Amino acid sequence: MTNCQLRPKMSNNTVLFRDYGVNTMSDLVVVIEAPGKIRPLRKILAELRINAQVHATGGALYDMPQDVLGLDPNDLTPERWTPTSSRTIQHLTKHFKDAKRIVVMTDGDPDGELIAAQVNSVLVATGSEAIVERVTTSALNAEAVKIALQSPRAIDRKVCVAVMARRAIDRAIGFLCSNPNASGQVAGRVSSKIISTIDQAPLKTIKVAGTHPALPGWRIWGKGTSSKRESLQAIETAFRNMDPELMGFSRETTINKPAPVMLNGADALALVANQLNVPLAEAEKLMQTAYERGAISYPRTDSRDISPRTKTMLEDAMRTFGRRVGRSKPSSEGFSEPVAAHEAVYPCSPIKFNSSSLTGLSRLDSTIAIITRRAFASLSPDARVKTIEIDQDAISSFLSKKGLPSVQVRIWKDIPETAGWLTVEREFLRPVQLTNIPLDSAIMERMVEQNIGRPSTIVGHIGKALNRGWVHDHGTLSGKGQTVLAYLQQNYPELLTPHELDRFLARAGFDQVNQAVLAGINDVGLDFKMLQQMARESSMGVGTSFRPDSDADESGLPTYAPEEDVEMAIGAP
Repeated sequence: MTNCQLRPKMSNNTVLFRDYGVNTMSDLVVVIEAPGKIRPLRKILAELRINAQVHATGGALYDMPQDVLGLDPNDLTPERWTPTSSRTIQHLTKHFKDAKRIVVMTDGDPDGELIAAQVNSVLVATGSEAIVERVTTSALNAEAVKIALQSPRAIDRKVCVAVMARRAIDRAIGFLCSNPNASGQVAGRVSSKIISTIDQAPLKTIKVAGTHPALPGWRIWGKGTSSKRESLQAIETAFRNMDPELMGFSRETTINKPAPVMLNGADALALVANQLNVPLAEAEKLMQTAYERGAISYPRTDSRDISPRTKTMLEDAMRTFGRRVGRSKPSSEGFSEPVAAHEAVYPCSPIKFNSSSLTGLSRLDSTIAIITRRAFASLSPDARVKTIEIDQDAISSFLSKKGLPSVQVRIWKDIPETAGWLTVEREFLRPVQLTNIPLDSAIMERMVEQNIGRPSTIVGHIGKALNRGWVHDHGTLSGKGQTVLAYLQQNYPELLTPHELDRFLARAGFDQVNQAVLAGINDVGLDFKMLQQMARESSMGVGTSFRPDSDADESGLPTYAPEEDVEMAIGAP
């Protein structure tokens, strides 16, 4: 795949899938990414009376070679793209030859758009005359798939250009800027920010949260670093005992509490991880499984908005349970359907998965229930409450008398005048507990707070940083992390400062990869000519600053692990 084919053979007229009827031959091929979605999608298409073959790419079909730099030293663009799985490409080629229509339903994020272009490249190579139609869906259920299939569009070249440029830039940074002489000293574009943000302040790894066991109207919420464990423990004990030395100092206010916003992918991950007290990686697996089973919408979304159709579906479900629906509010972002966006995370079958308690539910069902109730809360009326709250000064004084450092904790009781969304939230509150916050969750919260990285892709970068041993269990940089920080400070301090390459490339909308690479490297703050010279030296074998290490390349395109079923394993390398 030397040149990525970005212009699919699109039909001149939009053809609605209801016109396909039940075909006597499977001349329609639907291509998705994840092998785990093959069976669910087949069932959905059968329900819609659409006869089609369904095949999975297993993620990217092509990526940059892993053992060489792979960049043209003149402009730092990818020199070539190599197959990630020849078996998958052969499989798709076989089924493309006789197809009349190919629907590419890869994910609607930027990586999915490039994978759609790669599917088109395979088609072009077969010489097939099939028409290619690009569709995206925010959920894996009959209604969402039906809507998606009725709205085909062209593959977006500018999005593909942005992804290829990001791949090239991350390859240049990882292979050319990482320390070639020291294991673990990786100069990743995103992982460098993880190092920087932890250096600024230790992570908060201890949490006290929940309701009073005997007086559930009272609530407590606070987080602290490992050095504040004793303080949080003392506050929890005093809260449980309703100690007058702590609880005797309060103030009252009457306030409006707006309903919470809908969840984007990072919000949903954090909520599930916190509610179930599981690591972020496990929460991600639970959400992906729920998505593949059609229970929730696409979980790697950066959007907090929903379409009018989804809003109506959720509100109808709320009314079924006698829930009040709030007045429509202007969207924070304005719902739109750009190629890189989905809707917020929402339950696809809210009536089925509505639950007033997590007790007795599996972790998977609990995940779906948590997302369902949050969606209901977001669409409920605002609340007006009288709040009785313990003064922070009183909390600090209480700890000072015990010789303990102060910590920011909120202790309060809401007395609703109009309960609104609080009635939905209250059902999932648990008795107070002091718990450890998993490191991956603590890092993600910090990165989201500081607007670092795309929420939908943070988890993988965090996992790499932890696997490299950069972070102590108590939330500070380890010796390895300190060494990497010192290396970056001395050689590439630009990588430690905030920037958003993905957003920059998406907004700029470049037509050519070389233009996007040049502008992107400048946006990151690195010296293009310096990287150019290093690339030239490495191509001639005379450079010393070159590390052909796939671990140093932080934006590899997604791939999926093989399934046990042979057909489901087509996407395996």
